[in-house]
Amino acid sequence: MTAKIDVYSQNSISFWGDFFRVLHQKYMHVLIICGGTPPTKALLETHIKKADLQIGADSGGHVFLGYGFTPDIVLGDLDSFKYTNHENIEVLKLDDQNSTDLDKALNYALKKGATSCSVLGALGKRIDHQQKNLSSLVEFHDRFESLVFEDDYGKTFLADSPFEKDIPMNTPISFFPVSGFVENFISSGVLYPLNNVRLEPGVQDATSNTVTASPVTLEFSSGKLAVFIGDGSKIK
Repeated sequence: MTAKIDVYSQNSISFWGDFFRVLHQKYMHVLIICGGTPPTKALLETHIKKADLQIGADSGGHVFLGYGFTPDIVLGDLDSFKYTNHENIEVLKLDDQNSTDLDKALNYALKKGATSCSVLGALGKRIDHQQKNLSSLVEFHDRFESLVFEDDYGKTFLADSPFEKDIPMNTPISFFPVSGFVENFISSGVLYPLNNVRLEPGVQDATSNTVTASPVTLEFSSGKLAVFIGDGSKIK
């Protein structure tokens, strides 16, 4: 009897150990910092508290270090990150020039089991880097439960249709197509609602709007729609 109880206890411990490991993996959140406009220390500290894994994408590693934080890893082609004086930092050099440092960081996060990801420093500075990062937002959107670019002005992410979210009144909000057109776009809960229009770069967009009712709802039949919610500390 004792042997049976011991076996049961061992199996029970093993079961619950596996259960909590799976549970932890299921909700793994990653923070990535890129080399665009750096966040304020306050914004970075907020994200560090929530992150299970912190990644510096090449020069993004300097942002962590500049504020006195140490990322879990710095990776990329490392043409910008100089780490000779930071021997205690894990560094992964990836020479593939067919992917950006952000792509490399997102792929690394997925391999580690990430389900959600916040990216700081993806926007600003060089417009070519910014545009490519927006392309990466489209490419990786479906591979995370949540993938958000954030800065001190607000959050940018792709929305699926239908979309519904409670957002405080008077919050600045914008909608714009990425990767082609957004067809049959409908918006409500905003100052300038649109009904069954085609969003097209250079023809029709839906930027610089304001939340007037909650929830904000969006619908569209096809396309990739980016949403900007202006809730950062620097938004005016």
